[in-house]
Amino acid sequence: MAETPILAQPVSLSATNHAGVRIKNIGNAKHLADSHFAKIYTPEFSKAGVDYPVIFVKDPDSSNFFAAGMWGLEPGENLFVEDGIWQGGYFPASVRCFPFAVQADPEDKDRLLIGIYEDASIVSKEEGNLIFNEDGIETEWMDNVKEFLVRVFQQEEMTKVFVKSLNDLDLLVNQTLTISDAKTDKKQEVSGFYVVDKEKLANLPDDKLLELRKSGALEVIHCHIMSLESLDKLLRKKNIRPLTESVASEMGKEKAANETTSTETAPPAEETPPAKETPPAEE
Repeated sequence: MAETPILAQPVSLSATNHAGVRIKNIGNAKHLADSHFAKIYTPEFSKAGVDYPVIFVKDPDSSNFFAAGMWGLEPGENLFVEDGIWQGGYFPASVRCFPFAVQADPEDKDRLLIGIYEDASIVSKEEGNLIFNEDGIETEWMDNVKEFLVRVFQQEEMTKVFVKSLNDLDLLVNQTLTISDAKTDKKQEVSGFYVVDKEKLANLPDDKLLELRKSGALEVIHCHIMSLESLDKLLRKKNIRPLTESVASEMGKEKAANETTSTETAPPAEETPPAKETPPAEE
């Protein structure tokens, strides 16, 4: 599951190695066309959830969960990028960081390092915003980018704590969505994502619910649950008819081993609204 284009690992940004390097404004979203999800942080749940479902994904390498915006129903599919133009509404901070990345210094965990994906298409020597001036000092543009990157890093750390608390309380449940073509009867399973189990949440001990409420986590959980209604938007983009009762109402419930939520194909969806330009990285 790729969140960003498949690139080499970011390298540490330095005035020596990146003198004269510029970052072009992102005028399109071609680099996201194969990304069916992207990381979402807790302050974004309410905004992102209006446009697409906010789900939880298990990292196969670490087995840790993270929150993500769901943009497609299968790997390599982004239903919100058409002809290189982003049409998905809210553009998450994790993607706006590109082509930069914030990393903890392996020798000093209290120190953050800025990395850059050198082979990204928007990294240039000819056009765009200059990172370092002729004296090797970061430009005002880069200062603003760094402030944004640090804020995003802090939001990511906060989100890790939130998601860990959900896992510790055993609130996350695996979901499998079966979509069915009414003409061919061909079925496809969409799996590998998790949501909050609403029954488990309702049955938590009072003291645990109070802790979630006081920390603000309960409000974030409700934003996640409400965002599942946006799954219907993905289904419509695939010309799949949502259930009479919203698919979202069936999610977040533990099902029998062979039971899945099912949908069927429908007539072509309504005309897509006008395309929205992707915000530049420095926003």
